[in-house]
Amino acid sequence: MRSQHTLELAMLQVASQSGEPMDSQTLYEVRNEIRNVLAVKERQRQRMTAPAYQWKKHVPLR
Repeated sequence: MRSQHTLELAMLQVASQSGEPMDSQTLYEVRNEIRNVLAVKERQRQRMTAPAYQWKKHVPLR
């Protein structure tokens, strides 16, 4: 899996080649979007590797 820093650099390079202006707001949005995408991928990986949930009926107290 690629690191967050590598993905940020690639996105910024593509944006600069296409002529997008790079201000602090754009950098902030790029960083947050990459962070969000990586978090979603990690949650999906955890869901796929988690064991199957097995519901068990509670034992009566008496």
